[in-house]
Amino acid sequence: MKTLDALLKIGSSKKIGSSAIPECLPFSIDPPGATEAVLLLHGFTGNPAELRAIGNALADAGYAVHAPRYPGHGSNRADFLGTKAADWVRRAFDARMELGAKYKTVHVAGHSMGGVIASVVASAFETPRLILLAPAFVLGIKGTKLTPFIAPFKKVGIQNRPPSPADKDHPVRSVLHREYWMDDMIGPSAELLELSKKAKKNLERIESKVLAILGSNDATVPLPVQDVLKDKLISAASLDIKVIEGAGHLFPFDESAAETASIAVKWLKS
Repeated sequence: MKTLDALLKIGSSKKIGSSAIPECLPFSIDPPGATEAVLLLHGFTGNPAELRAIGNALADAGYAVHAPRYPGHGSNRADFLGTKAADWVRRAFDARMELGAKYKTVHVAGHSMGGVIASVVASAFETPRLILLAPAFVLGIKGTKLTPFIAPFKKVGIQNRPPSPADKDHPVRSVLHREYWMDDMIGPSAELLELSKKAKKNLERIESKVLAILGSNDATVPLPVQDVLKDKLISAASLDIKVIEGAGHLFPFDESAAETASIAVKWLKS
């Protein structure tokens, strides 16, 4: 995490922005009588709203849910570039401890980088059930392996990618595209890669029942990630792997969201 001196210098030459995007704020749902909770962890450059569909389904099934926002996410580029992987993991740890103060049983679920962080949380806290949605232990994005070597010299690679048709017409995701997705976030990507490598070694400590949901057409976290899970989760109470046919990387919040939520709820209830 950043030192106090580094934090005090933030904004000294250029302001980072005054607030997070309202639609990207954390959310909590506390159904009456809930005795178990699920911590939901979003992905790299993502935000809590991306897990709203699965959160609503879990709440309808009687689980309390909480989805925190990592530092630098759902705000703006300058804010993002001022954070590191340790900041993101620390926020997840804080959220887990806060849920643990209210509920005796806390399960954890995470998408992409959130799946990696969820595994770290599950290795540090008692976690009966762990749901990994396309966990980023294998990355199919071209050039990711080079980011640790480029990051000391260049934090952002300008690409000016056009938004997808869905993002272009969406009032929030069009802003997020401009701040996060139109260019290569080289510095943060190097942080993600290091986090993934360290968390992968940590998988053998997990004793939870584990569900992995993967997309058959996911180019970001391709299907060979299941081999990593089978090989490394040697202490897990169980491992179930479900593949959603035709789904890409964004399946928790695209047209496969309902199927994803259904699989997760059914497994938790089993």
